[in-house]
Amino acid sequence: MQIREYKLPFKAILAIDFDLTICMSHYPALGEERDNAGNIIRKLVQEGYGIVINTCREGLALADGIHWLEHHKIPYHYMNCNFPHLISMFGADCRKISADLYIDDKCLTGLPSWLEIYNILDNREWQK
Repeated sequence: MQIREYKLPFKAILAIDFDLTICMSHYPALGEERDNAGNIIRKLVQEGYGIVINTCREGLALADGIHWLEHHKIPYHYMNCNFPHLISMFGADCRKISADLYIDDKCLTGLPSWLEIYNILDNREWQK
């Protein structure tokens, strides 16, 4: 469910992995939604966060992931690309997704529950 219109500035931009972070998939197959992922992502968008889905999926597997997000009504602003205002600000569109935080099952300490992720974000003081 791509969000086509939004207001700047965001509270923060979050790059969120798809497989095993939002969707309990075994690539290229899709699975069930990770507990509370959709609820928390919807809440974060409502609270003013920018969301980029950051995935290695391409082609048909990417299209399947996009349809899965739409079916689960999980909102995002962009998929695998940077926000246009950041491209303009830096004068280039680098390969790495530019974000304030990255949420990924492959992080060093392991992925916390989505409720814990929300609490971490809610308690963080954002500096602009």
